[in-house]
Amino acid sequence: MTTLERVRREVQRHIGYREHGTNDTPFNREFGKLPGYPADGYGYPWCHTFVSVCLGRAGLSPDVEFPWTAGCGTGVTWFRARGRFGTVPREGALVYYGPGGGTHVEWVEKVTPGEITTIGGNTSGSLDGRYFNGDGVYRKTVARSSPRIYGYGYPDYEGDDMPSAKEVADAVVERLTYTLTKDLWAVREGLFPEGQKIDPKTFMRQVWAYGKDGYNKDREILARLDAQNEALKAMAEALAAKDAAVDPDALVARIREAIEHVTIRLDAGPEKTD
Repeated sequence: MTTLERVRREVQRHIGYREHGTNDTPFNREFGKLPGYPADGYGYPWCHTFVSVCLGRAGLSPDVEFPWTAGCGTGVTWFRARGRFGTVPREGALVYYGPGGGTHVEWVEKVTPGEITTIGGNTSGSLDGRYFNGDGVYRKTVARSSPRIYGYGYPDYEGDDMPSAKEVADAVVERLTYTLTKDLWAVREGLFPEGQKIDPKTFMRQVWAYGKDGYNKDREILARLDAQNEALKAMAEALAAKDAAVDPDALVARIREAIEHVTIRLDAGPEKTD
């Protein structure tokens, strides 16, 4: 089970909890007392201690992977300082409400195109009225366009929830793998057999092979042309040896000029017929 799923279970199991009107909750008791508050320092607003304690119980590291705090404003500052605060909702994010995000916080359970489903402590069943000072743990649905939403903090679930680099690479290769069909030019021309799977690695190997083959063919053609030039030159010199009136350089030039006006078809294999 991933850390995100452990958090989900921990948060969900408290839905229906009700306090007794003093803010003295098991979550504040686990978080710790704050001087100046009633109930011997445990009677303070507990919306953030609820999510902090649940995240900690699920195995995340306090002040490393999430802010261990009782203050919403402090939570926003913590996420911002680590580049983990934004305006896009995600499952497992903390949604902060009110000016500067300092009014209230809840855990995002579900995200749809138009709404988020949240679970929060010290709240009520909606965002109406004093939603930031309720009597228990509630699940609610909130419009993503709600003006009460300030933004989202993203706890670091990546340690054991993100796929490995190999898993990501394999998934990308799988998504980019294509099965060749008979209507493709490369299949019709016989470059690939029908049904062959082409992935990025195979593609790059084929490109390299064709490039290497083309380079070798170019070198072969150039070598043949060099040999042809030498043969023409030798022929002209032989003729000149028999007839002093023959100019070898002029003869070679005339032969080359004639060749340039002839279209030469380089043989690329047997010609296909229908």
